[in-house]
Amino acid sequence: MEAAQRVLLIDLENMIGPVNPRPELVRGRITALVRAAGPVHHALACYARTEPELDVIGNVLTEMNVPSRVVAPGPDAAEKALLAHARYAHDRGCRTFSVASADRSFTALAEFGDFDVIAWTNQQVSTRLQAAARQVLRVPRSGPATGPAPVYRPPGPVLPLLSALTTGIGIGLGHFLVERLVNRVTPPGAPRRSGGRSR
Repeated sequence: MEAAQRVLLIDLENMIGPVNPRPELVRGRITALVRAAGPVHHALACYARTEPELDVIGNVLTEMNVPSRVVAPGPDAAEKALLAHARYAHDRGCRTFSVASADRSFTALAEFGDFDVIAWTNQQVSTRLQAAARQVLRVPRSGPATGPAPVYRPPGPVLPLLSALTTGIGIGLGHFLVERLVNRVTPPGAPRRSGGRSR
């Protein structure tokens, strides 16, 4: 990872709540947070659950292509897991983070580089967290979202590959059309070109 590549950390319990929310609410809130963060290298959402088999949040996050980690309930369990991931990203070269949370635990992100805080409009954010952050981005609290789930797509090699593929197709098509044109205008009896050789 490069230092300027951003990692988005989502404290789900702080941004959505500790109870089992409806899928539409999760979808709407996560969409708003991901859009507020802008381009990121990757995201990680974390939350605590005692019965993972009954977890609706994880299914919605999987549907939206947002990686998630479930931790056992405990004091600051999700926050500790997200900070552990931030340390991992830092060890790989990342120095830029966004955290969707109002919890003061994330002041520890200052050890790993610059970070922004994403919070809902009128959400109370820890004074210490605001002081440590580069900026606090306020986002309107989103309601339930309906319809197909917006999909978070991390950056990758897809666009360069598509560009190379279309360039190759264009070159091949150009060669084919030139060869057809040359063969069509060549006088009868003259050598014709096929595959780059005379015949």
